[in-house]
Amino acid sequence: METISMLEIRRNAKGLVRRLARGECFRITYRNHPVGELFPPASKQGVTSQDPVYCLAEAAEDLGGGLDARRADELIYRG
Repeated sequence: METISMLEIRRNAKGLVRRLARGECFRITYRNHPVGELFPPASKQGVTSQDPVYCLAEAAEDLGGGLDARRADELIYRG
């Protein structure tokens, strides 16, 4: 299982979601400490382009390339 940081998730959310959709799994670290793991869904539904996490990369580009944790939370949880 590959280990990725929260910074990498913010910088490459779209690519990581695509890798998840292909069946890859990730261990997540925050400040070099493991905090969780990402696995593809058990169902075969997959990720759609309407999923807020899938759209984070475009949202970051729309914001001028920056996406802090507060803004990511807003996009994910409030649409």
